[in-house]
Amino acid sequence: MPSNNIKCIFKDSRGILWIGTEDGLCSYNGKDFKIYNQNNGLKYNNVWSITEDNDHNLWFSFYGDGIAKYDGKKFHYFNTKNGLIHNSVRKLHYSKKYNCLILGTENGLSLFDGKKFKSFVEKTPLDKFQVMGINEDEGQVLVSVNWYKTFSLILDNDITKAKLIQKFEPIHSFSSFVKNNIYYSGGSDNFLYQRNLKTNTVKITPSNKIWDFTSDSNDNIYCASWNVNDPSGGLYKISNDKLEDITKKSNITSTSLWCLYFDKKTEQLWVGSTDKGLFVVDFSNKLKVFDPNYFELNKLEIQSLFTAKDNSIWIGARDNIIILKPNLTYDILDEKTIWNKIEAFLKNKILSKDEQYKYNEFKLRKGFTCLNIVSDKDGYIWVNTTHGVFCFDDKFRLLYYEFGQGNGGNIAFSNNDEIIYTAFYNNTFLIKNKFNWESSSVLPKENKNTPSDILKITKDKNTIWLGSYLKGLFRYTDGKFYSLNKLGQFHEKNIRDLIVDHKGNILVGTNLGNVYVLQLNKNLVKTIAKYRSNLEIVGNTITFIEEVNGYYFIGTNKGINLFKNHKLIKVLDKSEGISDLQINDCVKNSAGNLILATNSGLITLNAKKVIESINSSYDKIELNNIKINGSDSLLAKNIVFGILKTDSIQLKHFQNDIEIHFSTNNLFNAEKNVYRYKIEGLDNYWSNYESIDKINLRGLSNGNYKIIIEGKNIGSGELLKAKTIHLLISPPFWKTPLFIISIIILFLILIYLIVKTRIKQIEKQSAIQNTFNKRLAESRMEALQSQMNPHFIFNAMNSIQNFIIDNKTDDALMYMGEFSKLVRQTLNNSSKQFIKLKEEIQYLETYVNIERMRFPYGIEFNLEIDKSVDILKTEIPPMLIQPFVENVFVHAFDSDSKDAELTIRVTKIANELHCIIKDNGQGINTVKLSKIHESRGIKLVQERFDLFQSNAESIIINSEMNRGTTVFLKFKTSI
Repeated sequence: MPSNNIKCIFKDSRGILWIGTEDGLCSYNGKDFKIYNQNNGLKYNNVWSITEDNDHNLWFSFYGDGIAKYDGKKFHYFNTKNGLIHNSVRKLHYSKKYNCLILGTENGLSLFDGKKFKSFVEKTPLDKFQVMGINEDEGQVLVSVNWYKTFSLILDNDITKAKLIQKFEPIHSFSSFVKNNIYYSGGSDNFLYQRNLKTNTVKITPSNKIWDFTSDSNDNIYCASWNVNDPSGGLYKISNDKLEDITKKSNITSTSLWCLYFDKKTEQLWVGSTDKGLFVVDFSNKLKVFDPNYFELNKLEIQSLFTAKDNSIWIGARDNIIILKPNLTYDILDEKTIWNKIEAFLKNKILSKDEQYKYNEFKLRKGFTCLNIVSDKDGYIWVNTTHGVFCFDDKFRLLYYEFGQGNGGNIAFSNNDEIIYTAFYNNTFLIKNKFNWESSSVLPKENKNTPSDILKITKDKNTIWLGSYLKGLFRYTDGKFYSLNKLGQFHEKNIRDLIVDHKGNILVGTNLGNVYVLQLNKNLVKTIAKYRSNLEIVGNTITFIEEVNGYYFIGTNKGINLFKNHKLIKVLDKSEGISDLQINDCVKNSAGNLILATNSGLITLNAKKVIESINSSYDKIELNNIKINGSDSLLAKNIVFGILKTDSIQLKHFQNDIEIHFSTNNLFNAEKNVYRYKIEGLDNYWSNYESIDKINLRGLSNGNYKIIIEGKNIGSGELLKAKTIHLLISPPFWKTPLFIISIIILFLILIYLIVKTRIKQIEKQSAIQNTFNKRLAESRMEALQSQMNPHFIFNAMNSIQNFIIDNKTDDALMYMGEFSKLVRQTLNNSSKQFIKLKEEIQYLETYVNIERMRFPYGIEFNLEIDKSVDILKTEIPPMLIQPFVENVFVHAFDSDSKDAELTIRVTKIANELHCIIKDNGQGINTVKLSKIHESRGIKLVQERFDLFQSNAESIIINSEMNRGTTVFLKFKTSI
């Protein structure tokens, strides 16, 4: 807090506590304090009064600096420049009925409706109209002015019509309060003024200076007192028209108290002092603490408890046995008193040697410890201590005493009033006559069913249950002991506490901090529930187990756990006033209250009131902020009074790192708020309850999410009102339906364009192919025509005629056969695009043979095929070589040529087939050679080459006069 000098306390409609001090303002949500200063818009520090209007705006008064309205985002200031009568404002009150603010200042009263001020002031003996109290009750507003009068403020919806009428004249008022038509005022001359507003009767009671009043849920009136110049003062309660000083009882260490606020929800009184800050007083009456001072002792370490039939509590403490009576008076049996009773009891008894030894030993001991306390059928109280076993009647007379065994043990009575006595680290005894322990029998240790090391014994009808800290659980039925561990029915060996509930179930607490709920059915014990330490149970050490109205109260090192229907409802700890969580024993009285034994005193817990206080869905879970990608600026404008005023959020796809902060404004036990959440649209599973008040969601994919936050307070058992957040993360533009549809449309258009282009390409290629095919057919025809030209046919026919005239019938027949063969081959090849090289060679041989027959001197023909050429697999276009061979017979040789020679050589280099046609004829001069290149036949061959392959050097012709001609042809082949 900004200062320990508290000037005002106010709880707003959101459940936030506001504290005004001399040095600033702060708020408290039950968990954290938030200080307001110039960094968050607060200009002034001296805050004297706080109130809230119908629109839930907060109003603050600053002594010397006017007032301010806080709308949750910004402070708006008003002072004398705006029409306020005086800047030193002591009191603020908001009339919800008349919707206006009433301001009491050092010199005058002002009304403010949010737009305009209306003020009142009168001349007073104090020379200033100092307003010390503004109280509204049952429709009337009373204004108290120090050293002057109390006025009735007559209000109207129009503040300009308001009137201030004298009501009565109290004496020197420092404060005022109205409750149930009683006007209370604290006077400056150290008195309490009480006036009945109906009967006008007045009562004046001496008191310290009273600066503030408040009332609780039962209309008890409390006063904050401070005498200013002396240390007198404190917290007072008006009871039966008397002032009761409850300062010490309320654990308030200051006598300089200034202001009060009573929270009816939590039944807590908040007390502001001028020197030691805030105090909180619990008036829920759930528990009462009896410290050592109550019993006039220096210390009070309690080990065991017992509730007698008369509802008195037997307290077994270290060195003392205390009997606390129902009227809260008590008797104490200290060590000296007890030894006096022992000596009186043993006075007429002759001690055995063993008894005398024990007597001397115990006499030398300093102090004793009470181990357990029980009663028998006759109602006598038996106290088992380290000094022995005592039996007292209701007058605390010692009826029987027995020296203990070793360091003591545990004692219990059967239905037959037999004593079962288990000594620590020693034997177990069964005593038939409770007043004669010499009749005891020792149970054999070798019997596995014999109980030993017993820490706790409890009884249920005909069964006694015994818990051992080493050997597990035992039961005693019909005169026999049974070890549940040996029977295989319950295997836990380290028992800490056990009880039997109203249904007959056995609750067993273990040293490991677990609690088992067992059920006995026809001598068979089975486990029906298990509460695990630090999971279902808060804490890991069991101190006690008890049951009230179906609720299990389980004490641990962390507090008292309440279970109902095997579910944890709430946890009580130091925040509820249980100052010592090391609880050594617990018993239940007839009223259902729990009596707790601690090392620092006795605590009585009103279990029924604790159960009744369990609320359902009272406080809300509020969003405080949502950080997006680490920044809280995106939603800052929606935060009012620290609460995010929206629960529906839409984000872009990259805004997917989300941190959700939330809280609950419950001032009592806020540190015990636990929360869980689930995210519908993500996993739909509830998280575990945790005290963490934020949710981290990293890398959320786009989608629609519903985040549900639930909570409860395990201190009060209150279920918090759940909060639901609707979160929409928009998909990136490439995942939006519009974008997807656009892409589909563009894709379809693209496909359409591609198909259309392809169709055009196919049509174009088809046209080119058609042109190619047409030209190919034409070239074939032209080639055929060139090969079968009339000149060649005429020469062939003329040669046949000459053979016939010369009676060379055989030559004529042979020539005709070769000629017909050539014609047939020409016709066959003309229909093919490619023919095998062998077929082309055969064709050329036939053609050469026919042409040679015309020359009288003959022509030598050489055909050379390289070994690398496979004539059976290699294919070439037809009718490309023959025209050049024909030129040899037409141009190279004539009828007078002698020693004529024609050579055709075929080789292969890489994927090319080379054909060389060489003759030794007349040759061709340059002019004639150029004409041959331009001749129709050569052009036709070149065109056909271009149709099948793109190669500018497919045909090369070289010639020299009188030395012959060489033609070089180049074919591309895949073989």
